[in-house]
Amino acid sequence: MVENTLHIVDGECTGGTIKKSGFARSKQILCWRDALYTGPVPAKLTLRQLSRLRSHFWTNRKKSTEFDKRDAALQKHTQYEHIVLWFGPNCVLCQLSLIQILSWFREQGISAARLSWAAQHGGELHPNQIPAAWEKRKPITSAQMRLAERAWRAFRQRTPAGMSRLLRTDLRAVLGLRLALTRLLQEYPSSENGLSRLEMLLLRAIQKAGSLRAAEAVGSIITKETVGDTLLFDMLHALVEAPHPLVERAETEDPKIRNYHYGSILKLTNAGRRVLAGKTDAIGLNGIDRWIGGVHLRGRNIPWRWERSTKRIVVA
Repeated sequence: MVENTLHIVDGECTGGTIKKSGFARSKQILCWRDALYTGPVPAKLTLRQLSRLRSHFWTNRKKSTEFDKRDAALQKHTQYEHIVLWFGPNCVLCQLSLIQILSWFREQGISAARLSWAAQHGGELHPNQIPAAWEKRKPITSAQMRLAERAWRAFRQRTPAGMSRLLRTDLRAVLGLRLALTRLLQEYPSSENGLSRLEMLLLRAIQKAGSLRAAEAVGSIITKETVGDTLLFDMLHALVEAPHPLVERAETEDPKIRNYHYGSILKLTNAGRRVLAGKTDAIGLNGIDRWIGGVHLRGRNIPWRWERSTKRIVVA
């Protein structure tokens, strides 16, 4: 191991595992914690400006400094001989963090020779598996940095056109990038019923069970998908609180349970069943207010839809 190494990791769990392994000290571990797949990520902002905006988003505009320590630690990268990035390849969150960091390093003129990628979720490993994961790391190439910059720029555009174009190109340089971009585009309203892919998975889980606790509906997805539970709970909340709810709390739920996220027993409404069957459009019914990168989907007239049959974005 290079002793003077900065480990940029996908979250506190990975950071904790690396620390427990004795492979790195706390000051050598930088946790890149920001779920970029939700909330505004517009173009033409510096890292500092974007971090302030993201801090406002996560704290309901109460704080602007949530990422200051993280960014300050990144600025000290010159103190390290080598930088290793610990991000899983089959995770949208990890891919977005990876392309953001690589794009930033490219902007700073940092040589790819100083960087390597341990393409694993360190938090899923036992501490004694960290050395083997380190040995399997691959050097970052200039081609990967260029592609990361293109992908980061496309993600932050005001339309999905850039990501759509990227999917028609060779993305093999960055393992997992094609899947990540596809998953992001699948979160646009479906041309069939106005639901995103994750919304449909939530509604189908509830429909299949008849009624289901919110935590169980979310759990049915996160056991198979690398997506945060906060996003899914927020989706469920929006489906319940919509002007024309697609989901409602069951009358049979325990009145003693006050925690909506975990305790609520949910079932589909008539509107939810009609939307899921493709007989009603969710956006026409309730509208939408959601960011995907630099795109703010808002209102009832959304110009872009995900078409499952052709696996592409179409103009509505």
